[in-house]
Amino acid sequence: MFFLSVFGITVASAEFVARTFSYEMECTLVEYRTNVTPSLHERKSRFLTVVDSDAESLAYLSMLLQRFNYPSISTTTAKETIEIVTTAVPLLMIISLNLKDMDSYDFIRLLKDDPKTSSVPLIAINKQEDAVVRKRCLDLGVVSCLYHPVSAESLYRVVQVSIEKNPRTGMRIQTNRPVRVNDVRNDGLFGAYTLDLSERGMFLRTMTPVAINTRLLLQIDLDGRLIITEAEVLYNCKAGEEPYKEPGVGLKFTRIDPKDQEYIRYCIMQEVTQGIAERKA
Repeated sequence: MFFLSVFGITVASAEFVARTFSYEMECTLVEYRTNVTPSLHERKSRFLTVVDSDAESLAYLSMLLQRFNYPSISTTTAKETIEIVTTAVPLLMIISLNLKDMDSYDFIRLLKDDPKTSSVPLIAINKQEDAVVRKRCLDLGVVSCLYHPVSAESLYRVVQVSIEKNPRTGMRIQTNRPVRVNDVRNDGLFGAYTLDLSERGMFLRTMTPVAINTRLLLQIDLDGRLIITEAEVLYNCKAGEEPYKEPGVGLKFTRIDPKDQEYIRYCIMQEVTQGIAERKA
């Protein structure tokens, strides 16, 4: 049995992989973006696979990918995964080194020897850190080896580096928070709010986007804590334009209290891992 996991919905269907990924889904909860961001349509048209015979680990990894906004297909055996990739090739594969139906190294070798999947990045997951295991995986062509317990940040970074043209190191959450700009109520940006927030910057939705390189003073109410930061406009966009289809500006924080930055990071981590128990070794 294999499962498609998209935004909290798990679908078990052999017919799914026979279809193209042309479905339309609304962005929810968490979205992470690169500097040159692929459109949401492009992201919806690709998927990742996770194969792990341990149900707890499989659920944990699949849920994290879901919250990273990556549609994924989860399987419990190598055989099921092979059936999938013969129909639709994933963008990336995460493979447990403790599969029950096939030696995991033989499975990795099989994928690398098949022209259809030879270029697909593979991430190996092992129960504990082991230099010998890591070397063996890398020698077989695995791009990275992670160990339980796998943190959300480590998985996010490895996935970003493996498949994104401009990988991010820090996670983002999609959230609507009121933002006061330049501390002036009649300013053209009054009434703006966040649409995407990271510890290093944000997308500010506003009906009056300002010019690139403009410097702004922001006050963000984040769960009752007032975050004050200076920011610089990296890009602007009109309604209907990528990456958000919303009018606004992409901002980089240029001056922010390290404690406030750490608090933003903490809030993001809480949002991403809410309700998910980290897999123990």
